[in-house]
Amino acid sequence: MKNQILSVGIDIGTTTTQVIFSKITIENTASTFMIPKVKIAEKEIIYKSKIYFTPLADRERINLQELKEIVKQEYITADMNKKDISMGAIIITGETARKENAEKVLTALSDFAGDFVVAAAGPDLESMFAGFGAGTVEISKKLRGSIINFDIGGGTTNAAVFSEGEILDLFALDIGGKLIEFDEKGSITYISDKVKKFINGLNLNLCVGRMPKFSDLKMFTDALAEIFVQISENKLMDQESEELFIGHKHKRLDVKCVTFSGGVAEYIYSNEEIRNFSDVFQFYDIGCILADSIKAAFKVSSIKVLQPKEKIRATVIGAGSHSISISGSTVIFDNDILPIKNIPIIKLDSSIDFDDIDSISKDICKKNKLYENTITAIAFAGPRSPTYTQIKNTAEAIVKSLRNSNNPVIVIVENDFAKALGQTIENILKDSKNVISIDGIKVDNGDYVDIGKSISSIVPVVIKTLIF
Repeated sequence: MKNQILSVGIDIGTTTTQVIFSKITIENTASTFMIPKVKIAEKEIIYKSKIYFTPLADRERINLQELKEIVKQEYITADMNKKDISMGAIIITGETARKENAEKVLTALSDFAGDFVVAAAGPDLESMFAGFGAGTVEISKKLRGSIINFDIGGGTTNAAVFSEGEILDLFALDIGGKLIEFDEKGSITYISDKVKKFINGLNLNLCVGRMPKFSDLKMFTDALAEIFVQISENKLMDQESEELFIGHKHKRLDVKCVTFSGGVAEYIYSNEEIRNFSDVFQFYDIGCILADSIKAAFKVSSIKVLQPKEKIRATVIGAGSHSISISGSTVIFDNDILPIKNIPIIKLDSSIDFDDIDSISKDICKKNKLYENTITAIAFAGPRSPTYTQIKNTAEAIVKSLRNSNNPVIVIVENDFAKALGQTIENILKDSKNVISIDGIKVDNGDYVDIGKSISSIVPVVIKTLIF
């Protein structure tokens, strides 16, 4: 049996805001007497809004009223009613996620759709969404070697390294098209605090209130472009460049190819050339010059530049490029805490040794940092026929990694041993925490799960991945 649901995606970025509606056709592939298993039969984007400049009240705050009006008007234009929307997502990305009222904006807009996954995407999460959306993860499955996607927006660049469909690294940089802005006359009206030290290190005469030389702007964007090359070619960087990383540095992995997404990428892949200052005035920022510098830098690099599937819409479309599936097959659950919704997945590395408690625990702790103070579900395939020692070690590692949290323990296993694992976890915890352990379900990083109340001995599970 097939059903259709409507989904909405709202992306509020540093520079742009957009709304997308999708029609999702889901199909039950299980036979009559089996646990329902639903997969996506078709995903069709039925409406794309125009791309708006994100409305700001000032440098520190989003203009909530204007933003609500944009979203409201797009619902009307698309002929959509919020009661007909089954699911959706708001994503606040880049510099916008750092605004004083970002959380208030999320709360206010969450009324515009049905079952919302609300995510104030941090730098690493946004990197993952953009990498999926650009199609880089799919490209990586066909390549020998690793590939990196740089999603270059207005305020930040989000990067993801993939190999054979697996995420190897996620990081972000304070590099974007609106680091410097101009007025109609060409005078500088804004320079991001994040790059002032970098500019000083280049001895450039770039100051607010002054008309810059085109050569100074080009020298600045050339230096930023060189950072992308240095990362891609795994070369050493100077201190000023390293200070542009957000939160943490990259892992210095070898890559063979690169893709670009985000607003700046629209110009990286275009044939436009930036020869003088008048060519910059389309958006009154350095986005076009930065794109030109990146094109030139990679022409003389050993790294091959590939075409992405999506550019400016990569984050909003791509975060929903996974499948939705609905499954059951649970074995350990506590009905008192169900239903539970919008639980982010942290999936263990496929190379994890299930005999090594420390290795499992460290991987969980590292990935849990993406979702601080949030209930998460630990997911992995696991051995097909695990030994008792492997089950015991896995249970001990999970309990160890979550020892400082009072949240329920939620485990999602692909192979069929969740009951034994869940019971072992319960024995270690001695009923000090709620435990949910489910198997027969495949999920990925970037997925979210809803777990419903039990029906007899079955717990319905909805796997969704910010489908827009």
